[in-house]
Amino acid sequence: EELKKLALSMKVAAKCGLGQSVANPFISIVDNFKEEIIY
Repeated sequence: EELKKLALSMKVAAKCGLGQSVANPFISIVDNFKEEIIY
C-alpha cells in the first residue's frame, strides 16, 4: 500500500505528461500482483 501511495504522489507531483504516466505501469503491477509483492 505504501508503494502505491508513493507512485500516486509521484504522479501528482510530476510536471510533464511523461512523468505523470510513468507511474501507471507500476500502479497496475501493484494492483494485479499485490500478493506476490507482499511475500
